[in-house]
Amino acid sequence: MANQSVEGREIQRSASMLAPPIKLNPAFNDPDQIINLIEKGAPYLSITTVHKDPPNDNTPGWFRNFWALGGKVVFDGAEEAFYNPNFIQAAKQSFNAEIIQPLTMMTNLNVPAADSPPHLDLPFFRGAHAREVPSWMLAPMGYSELFQQWAIPVASAITWFYDGLGGDFEYWPEGIEAPSHTVRPPYTNTSVLADNEYMYHRVGWMGDQQDYLPGGIPSDSTLQLQSDRWEIRSGDRLIKSYRREQIRVSILWKAFCFENQRAADLFNDTQHNLTPTQIVDIFCADLKRRGIPFSEPTDLEKDRAWIDLITTQYPPALQA
Repeated sequence: MANQSVEGREIQRSASMLAPPIKLNPAFNDPDQIINLIEKGAPYLSITTVHKDPPNDNTPGWFRNFWALGGKVVFDGAEEAFYNPNFIQAAKQSFNAEIIQPLTMMTNLNVPAADSPPHLDLPFFRGAHAREVPSWMLAPMGYSELFQQWAIPVASAITWFYDGLGGDFEYWPEGIEAPSHTVRPPYTNTSVLADNEYMYHRVGWMGDQQDYLPGGIPSDSTLQLQSDRWEIRSGDRLIKSYRREQIRVSILWKAFCFENQRAADLFNDTQHNLTPTQIVDIFCADLKRRGIPFSEPTDLEKDRAWIDLITTQYPPALQA
């Protein structure tokens, strides 16, 4: 099935055809309203808890809250932010698209930490973007470039509220082998809308090293707002306290981008969607073509040998 064609190539995209990034300043017309929503979201759960990963004691100091999921607002008061006309217009321009469908919106709060490696966001594919397949499979699907005819163009707008040390946003709009671009704080209410499923990007170091959490924190930890400070607590135990300006706040908005109404209608036609079986068949055909021995998976969620094989054989371009 690896060579199967798909109707509606208007929504096909290629990793070699990045939509140009667009900087927005201001990102929101009413930043005070956004600050109020950020504060209203407290206390924040750890990234491990939010995504229901196994509990652990080495979770990074990264906290998250969703404002919208699956095209629907799930956080009271976030409607205006979710349908931000500045983002919609920038997405139309960057992706040369007539139809923009807002999809998700979330807040991320990060404590001082070392820089992260360059990475891509998890891609979206027809039939494989809303828990139809295990989330671990999405990154290799994107890195493999075996599924591009099912890929959905997605605009990502990242907005920051941070005036502290470091916290740069570095990105590679001409490809990972070309020079990078960097946006540096202070960047309150500043945004970059880009093609983050296919454009490598990362967060630089932020804050004083003495405030890092090298061993991580218990995954049941929460980030609580106390007057002018943010506090990490695990139950009644105070783990760390930070001044407001030490916490890097970012808001991530994503939307599907369709060239025209026909492309949007084709997306809603599910008869050409990928299925988990088809995805496995495509991977297996490629592994066979490359002469790599494998056994077909018994369980996509738990088959460790299959997970290790696919993530190893289809790594990010900078590791390949």
